[in-house]
Amino acid sequence: MDKGFIKAISIGLSLATAVVTPAVSQGLAGPYLAASQAFDAGSFDTAASYYVKAMIADPENALLKRRALVSFLTAGDFSSAAGIATVMQSGEEQDIFVDLVLLTDLASRGKFEEARALLPETDEQLSPMLWGLLNAWLTVGAGDKEDELEAFDDITENSTIALMGQYHKGLAYAYLGDFEAAAEIFNGDENGPLHLNRDSIVVHVEVLSELGEQDAALQVLDDSIARGFNDAQLLTLREEVAGGKIFSFTQVKSPAYGMAEAFVTMAEALSRGEPDRTALFYARLAQQLRPELADATMVVASILELEGQHRLASEAYARVPESSSLFVDAQIGRAEALREGGDTESATDVLLELADQFPEDVLVLNALGDIYRGVENFEDAAAAYSRAIDNVNVFEPRHWVLFYTRGISLERLEDWPAAEADFFRALELSPDQPFVLNYLGYSYIEMGIKFEEALDMIETAVEGMPANGYITDSLGWVLYRLGKFEEAVAPMVRAVELLPVDPIVNDHLGDVFWMVGRKLEAQFQWRRAISFDPTEVDLERIKRKLEVGLDVVLEEEKSE
Repeated sequence: MDKGFIKAISIGLSLATAVVTPAVSQGLAGPYLAASQAFDAGSFDTAASYYVKAMIADPENALLKRRALVSFLTAGDFSSAAGIATVMQSGEEQDIFVDLVLLTDLASRGKFEEARALLPETDEQLSPMLWGLLNAWLTVGAGDKEDELEAFDDITENSTIALMGQYHKGLAYAYLGDFEAAAEIFNGDENGPLHLNRDSIVVHVEVLSELGEQDAALQVLDDSIARGFNDAQLLTLREEVAGGKIFSFTQVKSPAYGMAEAFVTMAEALSRGEPDRTALFYARLAQQLRPELADATMVVASILELEGQHRLASEAYARVPESSSLFVDAQIGRAEALREGGDTESATDVLLELADQFPEDVLVLNALGDIYRGVENFEDAAAAYSRAIDNVNVFEPRHWVLFYTRGISLERLEDWPAAEADFFRALELSPDQPFVLNYLGYSYIEMGIKFEEALDMIETAVEGMPANGYITDSLGWVLYRLGKFEEAVAPMVRAVELLPVDPIVNDHLGDVFWMVGRKLEAQFQWRRAISFDPTEVDLERIKRKLEVGLDVVLEEEKSE
């Protein structure tokens, strides 16, 4: 692993380990424990308020100040975080978090020379990339003509970081008005233009437009769109460039913007589907430097969602403006956060409005279908998925999910022929897709048909996703339905290991145990299943099994 990232991650570890309990007085213990619990749960605003109370009880405790600072910042209250940082600095309490907050505060107010004085002299406390970019942009902001652009050349830890340094150097040239030098960097080399992301394409186009090179700008867009960057904003930009519109460079209005880009780059690198609080810290700093930066807002929102802070996440997603290329993704994220927070009605309203704005957007229609399916409105779900399918021009393997989810909706609507056709269409697009094979095979089991075919499907699904408890449960259950009770034991036990609190899986294991003569264990599993809140129908059936045994229940069901 790149040592720079190790250094960055070490900051995250220090965030996590800052819960070491200080010596507490009676007046401090309550607020401190409440703050720690709130922070661990991701309720950063609540944690901040309790840490302030703890600080009042123990005003000299540096740990409490640091935790309060981090809590305020991660909650989005930069001014309070900066106030605590100022107090800590005046007390000569050395802390990298204090320096970063104060540095950001000064830079956001254009005081770059003062901010540069707070940057560590070396990259020992920060990633080399982050330290290098911050140093370079602060040098630009301070107006040190001799060193301001050469600082970007010093960012050479590895090839990826060096490219990032050159990209930011191009931004700096453009900010300083040297568009020819900027264009030379963005034009790239024999490997192609220096396009690290979508925004870099827009930067390149603006720089070329500043130079009056409209044909070159149009070619950049055509090449980028051909590579898959074909969102609505880029397509509109292409139309405008083709129509002769001249664009000005707008991506960096201050060196603070470049610093914001550096912070959000680190946040994105650290945030990979996990609630990384260092990433949240960096993203909040980026927001302070550039409030309209959608990339920073998306990182903040996604981490808050992973932390279970669905209200705060939905509010963050709502900050992404409609003019942003990330607007649709943000609104889908907002709807998901609302749904996870229990407000399905508002989530549905968000997606309905979005579908009106973007009636042909497949992702929007798919998300709308998912919302409807989640509340068991399968008719509207199937209709939304159908609209999404109708808007796909060329089907690719990734589109299997549209047919799979529509198939589920149709199956629940008891239109099995149409559902089965969708499942097979999904398998045409993504052969041996475990979720599809499992659902199709399990459906056959429940209908009492094609057992051997279902067994083959589910065995293939298990091979594809051996750690998925539901698919493993399906394997045990099809073996049970085939009368292969001894063979069913191992996969069913494994399914319970993977899904220990699922009522259906525990119920299934109880049935399997019963059939192999392990009746006390069967009763134990049925009681466990009851404790995990099964549906009313399943609950009554399990109670009946405990009362008279599975054999009697099966005989009773045959006679019904």
